[in-house]
Order: sequence, then structure tokens, then C-alpha cells
Amino acid sequence: MKGLNYRTIALMVWMLPALLGACGGHEKKQPASPSATASAPVAIDAIATVTESVDAAGRKRLLVPASSILRKADADQVFVVGADSIVTLRWVSTGHAIGGNTIVLSGLEKGETVVETPSAELREGTRITTDTHTQDRAKEALQ
Repeated sequence: MKGLNYRTIALMVWMLPALLGACGGHEKKQPASPSATASAPVAIDAIATVTESVDAAGRKRLLVPASSILRKADADQVFVVGADSIVTLRWVSTGHAIGGNTIVLSGLEKGETVVETPSAELREGTRITTDTHTQDRAKEALQ
């Protein structure tokens, strides 16, 4: 690799996770077919709403429960619940933790719903069911 020195290579390796985190993440994936959509019960408190807070410097930041973040090979993902109750797996770029929450730098928007503490059996394209108490709590978090 003529022309590349160790410093350049180290910078490329260091920046790779940030570059991958900025790639995509907002694509809406559809299940193969409606018949391929499965249902799985979601317990009370199993969904959470992406919230916004303001730090001491007045900057807005998005927060999700730390338990909703799936960390795999230096890439963070969350299960996002669509209006049709079908979950999609989305890449997110995260910041530091604040209490039981994690700052989301990109990949989510305020008001979206994520699965909190997803089970190992949960897969993209699964239609989830929640009770009305869980849905009401998610709506209250927006107010």
C-alpha cells in the first residue's frame, strides 16, 4: 500500500466504527410477506419511547434505556417498533450513559418506540403485542 503510512492506517481503523454508524440506519425494512410475520408477547415495561433532554449547555440530546441497546462487534442496534407493531432492527450511534439511559447520537428520532430489554428470541419482522397499559405509559413519556 504505497503512500499510506502507519498514522493514516491507524486513523482509518479508528474512524471505521464512526463511519459505519453514519451509514444507513433509517432504511425501513419490510418483512418478506405478511404470512412471514410472527407474533411475540411483550411484557409490561418492555417498550420505551425515545425521549429528548437538554444538557447543562442547552444542547438537545436523545435518550433511550441502556437496556434497549444491543451491542454487537462495536456496532450498536435497537429494535424499533413501527406503527404496525412490527419491529425492525436499526443501527444507532451512541454516546455515553446517563443513569439508566444512553445518549443516541444518530439513528433514532424523538417519539419513536424501542423495545426495552429485548429477548434473545426477538427477530426483525416480528409483530409484537402490548397491553394498553404499556402503550399508555409510552405515550405519557412523550408529554
